[in-house]
Amino acid sequence: MLNAEEKKLTKAQAALENIEVPEFQLDAAIAAGISKGKKKQKKNLLFIRTLASAAILIFAFTAMLRTSETFASYVTSIPGMEKIVELVRFDKGLTSAIENDFAQKIGVSDEHDGIKITLDSVIVDEQMMVLFYQMESSGNRKDISIKDIQLTDDQGKSLGFSSSVWLGPVDFQQKNVYQATYTFDGRLPPENMKMNIWLAEGRDGEVITKLEDKWVLPFSVDRDSFMGKKEFIDVNETVTIEGQKITIEKVSIYPTQIGVIVHFDEDNTKQIFRFEDLRLVDETGEEWAAISNGTIASHFNENRHEVYLQSNYFKKPKELYLRFNSLRALGKDEVEIMIDPGKMEVLKAPSDGRLLKVSREENQLLLTFQRDSKDGHGNISIDQAVDPSGKEIGDGSASFRWNDESPLEVLIPYFGEGAAPGPITLKLNDYPATIKGEAKIRLK
Repeated sequence: MLNAEEKKLTKAQAALENIEVPEFQLDAAIAAGISKGKKKQKKNLLFIRTLASAAILIFAFTAMLRTSETFASYVTSIPGMEKIVELVRFDKGLTSAIENDFAQKIGVSDEHDGIKITLDSVIVDEQMMVLFYQMESSGNRKDISIKDIQLTDDQGKSLGFSSSVWLGPVDFQQKNVYQATYTFDGRLPPENMKMNIWLAEGRDGEVITKLEDKWVLPFSVDRDSFMGKKEFIDVNETVTIEGQKITIEKVSIYPTQIGVIVHFDEDNTKQIFRFEDLRLVDETGEEWAAISNGTIASHFNENRHEVYLQSNYFKKPKELYLRFNSLRALGKDEVEIMIDPGKMEVLKAPSDGRLLKVSREENQLLLTFQRDSKDGHGNISIDQAVDPSGKEIGDGSASFRWNDESPLEVLIPYFGEGAAPGPITLKLNDYPATIKGEAKIRLK
């Protein structure tokens, strides 16, 4: 564990919270700057905003470094203070966990073929564990990527936890810090574990060779430090948005994240896919929104979900509200798209006309959707594709492609050997249609 926080940290944190540029405004300014930076005529504005944002961040971190040896020790242990900012500053829960001495220092390394991987630290509670690690290279290996990561017990048996890990290219020059997140699904992790990492060499489009060595990082967690650190709030309150009933059943507050269990009434006329703006708000107006770089939600079934938010466990507000105004939803009679692949005809689709056409590209069925630039890729997601007998087509996967403001293209493997005759049915599990209203539920 890191050393105990000094009282000065609390004072520094309070001072930082009184800076005239609040965090949510800073993030908005940065986002706006990035968006405007795409246009050449806005380069100067982007530079000014970026410089101002950087200055504020440096001020904030300098204040903490001067008043807290604990936080200073933690930050300086990872090369590049900006890397810590990149990883945790958009997650208030993890930032608060670090500030409140909840990170456990590990500092174990393994090295093969001139590549050194170091597991720096871990944030863990009864709900989730976040591992921070970095990679260095002193050899001639090029085009290295992370091929696989597995968490095991000290005997090498896979723990089988749900995970969110980075699998992809490694940039040794940037000295990035990486994050691996594991959700325990009601089970507790053992005290002694191993993080096992496999690497590969090669570029996309060429032969990629998995390296023979396995990087093994054994580590231990202090379970006594996080056991019992949780809070449960039974809510059982129902709100109605555009005729659709949504029940908030329970809120679970852990140091790493908050879980909100919701139930969508079976008699609703629309299939609700997800919340667009679910957040916690305290009496001062400070918000804790969805986690931006991890698991957003888990589904118990079609109508009962657990949605995850950033944690306010260490904040202890006097008043706390759960609020939302917009949900992604589509009429239950429109959640299926039916296509005759022989005639390339759309037999059934959402009535908004967003599906423009269907066509064939090699052995794939190509669906072209109209995309609003403000929606990014449009958040269209296909749950499954089945033939008339209900058999899943191909491997059941769909791929997506788009650029700038072009239409969204969804490709479904279909025309391979043994393809069943149509029509085929595609079930949507996300779609850019919304219902809007006002929901404010008091939790404290």
